[in-house]
Amino acid sequence: MSNGFQPQVKKPSGLPKILTIICSVLAVIFLLMSATMYVSARSKAQEIEDMRAEIQSADAKTVEIDSEITSTKEQIAAAKGKKEAQKWCDDVTRENATETKLRSQGSALKSMNQPTRDAVDNLCSQKKAFIEAFAQDAKANTEMITPSSLDCQKDGKTMTITATVTITAPSLLAYGSMDVTYNVFAADHAITKSDTPLGTATATVPSSGSGSLSTAMPISGNETHCSIEPVSIWPTGL
Repeated sequence: MSNGFQPQVKKPSGLPKILTIICSVLAVIFLLMSATMYVSARSKAQEIEDMRAEIQSADAKTVEIDSEITSTKEQIAAAKGKKEAQKWCDDVTRENATETKLRSQGSALKSMNQPTRDAVDNLCSQKKAFIEAFAQDAKANTEMITPSSLDCQKDGKTMTITATVTITAPSLLAYGSMDVTYNVFAADHAITKSDTPLGTATATVPSSGSGSLSTAMPISGNETHCSIEPVSIWPTGL
């Protein structure tokens, strides 16, 4: 019978198992964190993309609104220009075509903005061309209309007045024939500014620059002097 010593069998350590469990848990946690971060990153990217799309959409709407505002402003400007142009066209007439008035209308035309000038051109292009021609010749500051060879013949109670009318205005003559209207005076004294005209007479001056004036006026019979004074100039046939 042996009483020999038997060594105790060493029990396996539980540490590796614990470490394995810990590593597994950490791996699961890391995996979950990675998945969460991935989902979060994708969500953030999608959010950025959505914001970019919204910004682009807002920019597009802003451009559209700006375009509509510009279009509305242009329509308002065009309507205003057309109204002002119509008023100008209505004011340019044979009845008020005095030198002073024509100069004023020329100044008004020159000061117009382009949309209004375009409207004038559409509404009354011939009047516009006439006023521009007059304004061009008026720059010379010379007398554009001059009478010559004035003659007065009295026959009882009628006086016949004749004269040659000359236009020295190249732009107007290039436009075409002009009707020049004169006030006609007759009196028993030298004509003054205080005298009242007997009436008016019109001479048609072709583009060559000279035309004849001839008119007969009723008088009292005592008149010894006569005179004519230019009143207006207007394109023949306009």
